[in-house]
Amino acid sequence: MGWLSNLFGGGSSKTTTTSSNAPWKPAQPALKAGLSQAQKLFNADKDGSYYSGSTVVPWSWQTQKGMGQVMSNANANLGGRGLSGQYQDVINQGGFNDAQKAAMANTQSTANSSFNVNANPAFQQVLQQAQGAARDSVNMSAGGAGRYGSGVHQGNLASEVGDLTSRMVGQEYQNWQGRRDAANNNLFNMGQQGIGNLGTAYGGLNQPAQDLFQVGAMNEDLATRQMNDKLRIFNEKNQAPWDQIARLNAVASGAGQMGGTQTQSQPGQNPFLTALGYGATGAGLFGGMF
Repeated sequence: MGWLSNLFGGGSSKTTTTSSNAPWKPAQPALKAGLSQAQKLFNADKDGSYYSGSTVVPWSWQTQKGMGQVMSNANANLGGRGLSGQYQDVINQGGFNDAQKAAMANTQSTANSSFNVNANPAFQQVLQQAQGAARDSVNMSAGGAGRYGSGVHQGNLASEVGDLTSRMVGQEYQNWQGRRDAANNNLFNMGQQGIGNLGTAYGGLNQPAQDLFQVGAMNEDLATRQMNDKLRIFNEKNQAPWDQIARLNAVASGAGQMGGTQTQSQPGQNPFLTALGYGATGAGLFGGMF
């Protein structure tokens, strides 16, 4: 079989691979220039650059003017001054101002009153007018019939005036009952209103302080943002040198990964098999025979 081996062996069975870690040759000038420039930038600014100014927006003049006005109003109505004194007075009077207390006193008087037909001057005036009109009517009727001054006349007069008076006094009593019931109901509602007024007065009493709290919260917010800004500057100043080192290392490590070449040699095809039309397939067919 030696002759067949000589006949078909033809090519070499040795494979050679050559590798190089050098960057791609056309890129080397650009890489060297980049490394040189990066080194210059790093040497010129090893500590890194950072913005050392404040990024906190201060109060505008409109805001400052508004805050000043709120504080002025609050101070003018704080500690018993201005509205706070009036609210305190309402609290001291059980939830009512002077006008409300006067109305409540009138209502209470009506609610606790007893019926007295003579207690209402207006009713007495109306009653007298009605009685007079009734007398005139009876007198005219009696005079027209020629019975003026007679017993019949006197009886009719007493009956007409008496019935009228009884009806009007009875109606006035019912009206008084209605007024007293309404006064008691109103008195109860006014007591409830007084409780609500206490809460309103207490809220109004504290409103100047609440306004000052809001202004104080705005100032505290500004102070917090200013302190955070100082911390930002401090952290950026400490981090800037490390960022510069990281950038330089990134350029250096990235340059090492951008190059490299590799060559590899393999056995060529047997010229005899190629001439017969087998090529690489023929080498595979006869490979097991050697």
